[in-house]
Amino acid sequence: MIAILVAVKQELNPILRRANAPHIIRQEHLDFYEGTLAGQPVALLALGVGKECARIAAEMTIKCYRPDLVISAGFGGGLQNQLNDGDIVIGTEVLDLCADDGMNVRWRSTQALTHHAELTPTGTDSRIHFGKILTADEMVLKAATKARIGKATDAYAVDMETSAVAAVAAAHETDFLAVRCITDNAHENLPTEFNDFFVVGQLQPSRIIAACARRPKLVMDLARLGYRANQAGNNLARFLEQAVTQLHLPAREL
Repeated sequence: MIAILVAVKQELNPILRRANAPHIIRQEHLDFYEGTLAGQPVALLALGVGKECARIAAEMTIKCYRPDLVISAGFGGGLQNQLNDGDIVIGTEVLDLCADDGMNVRWRSTQALTHHAELTPTGTDSRIHFGKILTADEMVLKAATKARIGKATDAYAVDMETSAVAAVAAAHETDFLAVRCITDNAHENLPTEFNDFFVVGQLQPSRIIAACARRPKLVMDLARLGYRANQAGNNLARFLEQAVTQLHLPAREL
């Protein structure tokens, strides 16, 4: 069994369209979709945004399913200029961002990951990169900040969940894979309101409406990014559909 954990429904829905996962099983406050993806048994979950949501959901996933592999997947921000939106980053190492005061960046390496060289999906326009994935406590919005963090850490992508899921998987000696599809490039600024849209890991539509009322131009920014996120979701789902058939899973001890 493979468990695929993403943050939000916009990441999960394209996977569900490719999966045969009709069974929704509620475990406490989490809705798991059980079934198959490309013939492989899977449990799929949108866990919420941020490290605390990710930690709780990863613990519940391993407790309930004892998966052979946990995949932390979803969208990510690009930190290197060679990455374009829609590109796929497969994690080789997980980093945690500890501090960034505008001058100095501090981070720690939390886990080196298995290099899954067997992952060579075909039939997709997305470029595949192997590199470090950095986890931050909030979205990195400014291009200057992305450039500074990318240069300091050599990370390819930044997100808000990977390190937490990786830590839980390591504690339970469960194989782990990190995958991110780039939605914003290193040279792009994101709207400053983004980090205010989430409360306890969940998107709050009322906050989006209020922000758009205050700054109408935000509607166009969100529409552009929404279109890009839709394309990224489809790219990610195509990648995962092929990847689950190519992964060499560890033999489970009886």
